[in-house]
Amino acid sequence: MPEERDLGLPPSQRTLAVDWGGKRTGLAVCDELGLLVRPLAVWPTGSRKSLVARVAALITKEQVVRCVVGLSRRLDGSDNQATAQILAFVEALRRATPVEVITWNERLTSVAAEDWLREQGIPRDRWKSRQDAIAAAILLEDFLATQARR
Repeated sequence: MPEERDLGLPPSQRTLAVDWGGKRTGLAVCDELGLLVRPLAVWPTGSRKSLVARVAALITKEQVVRCVVGLSRRLDGSDNQATAQILAFVEALRRATPVEVITWNERLTSVAAEDWLREQGIPRDRWKSRQDAIAAAILLEDFLATQARR
């Protein structure tokens, strides 16, 4: 079977986005061309070890070539209470998987996800099950748009 390069296809851009949270972690993925982003799931965060194992397995299952993890900071750019935990998760994920793991500014993605849910008319009591995955999708769209401009 010829490899993708032999067929003249661009290399896969399938990217997974992770919106880490103290209680819930949102996930989103894009297609091989890096054009279509879809919210994937919201998982209970649990322990770092467990989350790393689940994300690493998802990377393999979805044939992801890179992973973007939202990095939480204050509006002034300084670290907040979650920054150190996210960076520790990122380092553990880098050790657990062969794909590139990138941190990306997640500033205001949760607010944008709330706005989207409100605009769609989704009742507030159903937001928790969706908001973090939508925030991950917004994070991924921002990352991909920035990459396309480079």
